[in-house]
Amino acid sequence: MTTNNKLAALRQKMKERGLQAYVIFSSDPHGSEYVSGHWRCRSWFSGFSGSAGTVIVTLEEAGLWTDFRYFIQAAGELSGSDIKLFKMGEPGVPSYIDWLTEHLEAGSVVGMDGRTLTLREWEAMAAPFGSKQIRIDGQDDLIDELWGDRPAESLEPVWALGDEESGQTSLEKVKQIRRMMHQSAVDATLISSLDDIAWILNIRGGDVPYNPVVQSYMYLSMEDVKWYVDERKLDDNIRSLLKSIGVQVFPYAHILQSLSALDSRMTLFVSPERSNSTLISALPEGIKLVKGVDFSTRLKACKNPVELSRIRSVMEKDGVALVKFIIWLKKELQQGTLTELQAANALRGFRSEQDGFLGESFSPIPAYKGHGAICHYEANEQSQYQLEKGSLFLIDSGGQYREGTTDVTRTLALGTPVEREIIDYTLVLKGHIALSRALFPEGTRGYQLDTLARTALWNSGLNYGHGTGHGVGYILNVHEGPQKISPHPIDEALKIGMVCSNEPGIYREDQHGIRIENLLVVQPWDQCPENDPFYKFETLTLCPYERELIDTSLLNNEEKNWVNAYQEEVYNRLSPYLNASEKDWLRKVTLEIN
Repeated sequence: MTTNNKLAALRQKMKERGLQAYVIFSSDPHGSEYVSGHWRCRSWFSGFSGSAGTVIVTLEEAGLWTDFRYFIQAAGELSGSDIKLFKMGEPGVPSYIDWLTEHLEAGSVVGMDGRTLTLREWEAMAAPFGSKQIRIDGQDDLIDELWGDRPAESLEPVWALGDEESGQTSLEKVKQIRRMMHQSAVDATLISSLDDIAWILNIRGGDVPYNPVVQSYMYLSMEDVKWYVDERKLDDNIRSLLKSIGVQVFPYAHILQSLSALDSRMTLFVSPERSNSTLISALPEGIKLVKGVDFSTRLKACKNPVELSRIRSVMEKDGVALVKFIIWLKKELQQGTLTELQAANALRGFRSEQDGFLGESFSPIPAYKGHGAICHYEANEQSQYQLEKGSLFLIDSGGQYREGTTDVTRTLALGTPVEREIIDYTLVLKGHIALSRALFPEGTRGYQLDTLARTALWNSGLNYGHGTGHGVGYILNVHEGPQKISPHPIDEALKIGMVCSNEPGIYREDQHGIRIENLLVVQPWDQCPENDPFYKFETLTLCPYERELIDTSLLNNEEKNWVNAYQEEVYNRLSPYLNASEKDWLRKVTLEIN
């Protein structure tokens, strides 16, 4: 069935239900960024495979709203269909809510699967829709009626982390959350976020590609911990473990029934970004809602000493895999050509040789030449390029291990680089170094540091459209909050133990993309000459920079010294795990620059 065939079939269903518009979100019932195959409704319907986007279908028109990261990709994947691309954030482009409000007549009905509508989006629709008496019908999963071979829900088994892996017991985490609940004067909290639930219970699963989480809900009060999950995923050991820590297990589908039976006089804490409208609609009238970031999200973001120790260890494993891959890649290209997918598969193979490897932490981005300018490019058999001698190859990838989660980007020269490539790389490196070296007072927000990574680019009239850094989980989601380093003024202070990415870039359409990404962790600045608490970043990622792409004349002495110290640490920590020829290669590419 083509996209236009799906449009026609959906419009017929809409007419039968009396709907004037239908909205297809990218999410699942848990507000997840990455979703299982069962919930990839927007991707199946539109053909757009990026992780973020919303499709709107009316009886006459259809549109996809997505952000800067996917403009090029979306234009290509929507080609030939009647779905129009709306570039979010561009001048004159309305939000999908404003567009619907303008295009629909008063009294219209907008259908959607309410399980995929977050409370935040629901609230955003209320005022503009209300002004025209536009009604939301969240009972319609029309995509399910069209998608004949829709994948089934996952039944991957749940597994547990030992205390030596988690650094903190589940009971201790629950106590922390209850203290925060008491301080916030709430009776209970409803947790929909899959990585939060996994963190609280010290369990992991396989229900979402790349994210070792379990599809479930949690209701946590001062007396109870109730976990709503498909019990077929639990073996006897997991059941015994849950019982020992006082967790009551209920079927996943019972969450609505349980919520509807709550005391209407209680105060319930929910995350508007993670709680869906169907859950909220099930609550008895009168319940007081307190909204905010889940208590566990803030706790989870600050990695404990055990987690950080294991993360440092896994960076050595990941770094060894990366070094072996780069050596292999450049050797292979001396003998012929490779495809982007062959390169990505080879890197996965090198990671899989490391003890404790569980899988990739996201779909890798192996982007050659102009594909590098597509920030979240996804290679496939039809779109992929052949890698040859010459131009740049951007590889953004990561791994899930029993010791942690990695995310790293390197841009490699596959031949003799030209001046423009060298200058662009060095400007990106300058921004990358500036953020890595940052010293900042307690209470600093990510947006206050974002300009450090952009200043060198701005001074050359360049910029990039994505954020500079995101949080990273521990054997969990490669993207986690609440912290971010981006131009958007998110009111979350950077705290000790928070792991963030550092990934400035330059993207020249149809030419090349350059991004350099390391993971950092916030640490105290012990050498601060004053008494006020100041912080710094410790760089966690271990992988050499591309020496041939660095124009040392554009670096000052402090920047050169930082690069040299980093390269020396890469060599010292990775070389013990390499053979003689690999050590020799790593020594050469990490020699001092001057």
